[in-house]
Amino acid sequence: MAQYQCISCETVAIVAFACPDACSCCGGPVFDLDRYEATRTEAKIIGAQNDAFRKALGPVLVDGQQIRGRVFVTRGIRDMGPEFVEAALAMTRTDDNFVDDHCRYGARSFGMPDIAHDGDTFRIYWKIDLYDNDELMGPEVETDPSQTIRVLTLCLPDEY
Repeated sequence: MAQYQCISCETVAIVAFACPDACSCCGGPVFDLDRYEATRTEAKIIGAQNDAFRKALGPVLVDGQQIRGRVFVTRGIRDMGPEFVEAALAMTRTDDNFVDDHCRYGARSFGMPDIAHDGDTFRIYWKIDLYDNDELMGPEVETDPSQTIRVLTLCLPDEY
C-alpha cells in the first residue's frame, strides 16, 4: 500500500499497486506521499546532526554517535583578518536562518549570515557537505555518522 497526494486538489489516495498517473478526482499530477515523509524524516535527522557539528565547529557526540568532520575557511575570509575570522566563526555557530530545502525542518546545510566589521556589513556563506569515509563522494546512508564525514566551508559569496 502506498499513499499519493494530488498537487492540485490535495486529495490523498491509498493504492495497492502502481503509482497513479493522475489524480482520480481532478486529473491533476500526484506525488508519492510516503517517499516525501521519509525524505523529510531523513532531512530532520541530518539537520540535527549538521546543527550539532556547526555549533561545535568540529567533531561532536550526538545520541552517543560521533559526528565527524572539519571546517575549511577560505582565503577570502582569512584575508579579512583574524578578528573577522573569529566573528564569522561565531556567527556560523549561532546562525539559524537556513537556506535549503524544507528550510528549518531540512538538512540545515547552508546559511548566509551578515557580519559587521570595520563599520561595514559583509555577507558570508557557510555550507556543510557530506562525504563518505574516503571523502570521494556522498555517503550511502547520509543519516549514519559512521559513514559520513562533514566538511563545513566558510567563504565569501564571490568564492562560492
